[in-house]
Amino acid sequence: MSGWPAVIDGRAMQAGFKAHKERGIGRYAQNLLAAMLAEVGPQGLELLVQGNLPDPDFDSRVKRLPAGYLPRWLPYGKRLISHYWLARRPLLPAWRAGRVVHFIAHLDAPLWPLRPTVITVHDLIAQRLPQIYSQGVSQARFRLERWVETRCLGRAQRLIAVSECTKRDLVELYGLDPERVSVVHEAADPHLAPVADPAARAAVLARHGLEPGAPFFFYLGGIDQRKDMPGLLEALAICRATDERALLVMAGSIEGDKQYPAFLGHIKRLGLEHAVRRLGFVADDDLPALFSACVAFVFPSLYEGFGLPPLEAMACGAPVIAVAAAAVPEVVGQAGLLTPPGRPAELAQAMGEVLARPELADQLRQAGAARARLFSWRRAARETLAVYGQALEEWADGRT
Repeated sequence: MSGWPAVIDGRAMQAGFKAHKERGIGRYAQNLLAAMLAEVGPQGLELLVQGNLPDPDFDSRVKRLPAGYLPRWLPYGKRLISHYWLARRPLLPAWRAGRVVHFIAHLDAPLWPLRPTVITVHDLIAQRLPQIYSQGVSQARFRLERWVETRCLGRAQRLIAVSECTKRDLVELYGLDPERVSVVHEAADPHLAPVADPAARAAVLARHGLEPGAPFFFYLGGIDQRKDMPGLLEALAICRATDERALLVMAGSIEGDKQYPAFLGHIKRLGLEHAVRRLGFVADDDLPALFSACVAFVFPSLYEGFGLPPLEAMACGAPVIAVAAAAVPEVVGQAGLLTPPGRPAELAQAMGEVLARPELADQLRQAGAARARLFSWRRAARETLAVYGQALEEWADGRT
């Protein structure tokens, strides 16, 4: 069975829905659905969308299945009502007809999904790092959210994990049968590719106040605790002790993060005020040039369910230096320099080697580009469709 037609949760592509559209889950939804439509066409596909939000910018031939919306005046319980009602009620006819319903992220699935349901799990960071993600949240609420996740995941027909690391987490943390979990890797956005034209790179650098030809390390992402910004800044300071050319250029909207004051404090304490350039939000069209121009992309994160930024960097020909934690080694493989978690001196050593040895940087560029080609949205679409087929067969046979 192909598992088609299907109903797919398209809310991640709607601006205003949990900020998914601007983040990795939104990119996942957009790229996966585009690849699936290229494989099987729009016939029979429906997208679940939230009625009071902008319609997804997507193929006009795809039918929309409107979920409800919560009034702004509702004071309590919005998230729980959303889990139980908004994402469940409009799907009842599809479930009764035996159609696959695919939730793009497990946090968006209803409390009691019917079968055949497929749920994608991107990470279980809150469960792996409760000491970080329970801060500022009542223990009762934190436990309730974990209980909701347990119910959703336990009632799905099949689960998709975006990495072997996330699959292991599902099995270890929830006691799930590993046979119910299929690994389908993500891929870099298809528009990402090296920018070979020096003039094109220079134009982007100039737009962001960067001098063409000046060596810099590049980081794209947030600054929450698991990203280990103190470790990255300390590594930069160590690297600059032997080579003052070392600069760090950061892309991402970080000013509103609660860690931002501490981040600025680390910069000042280490004397890096002139060595760290914060670009803020960077448009997708500018990222390939920044990746292509950097000495290396540095990714110090201590936990990732997949690790898309290093893959995007490799797709654009950037050498990658990353911390060997969680799913990152699974993505980077032998194509980048991996250092142990929590060891800024070793991270600094890797940065210094790439800065001082252009031949090493060239080797990493070539290896990274080849590695990135192993991941594709076409393959992800085909593997996801195969999971739909498995879910339908198991449901038809009465297997749970």
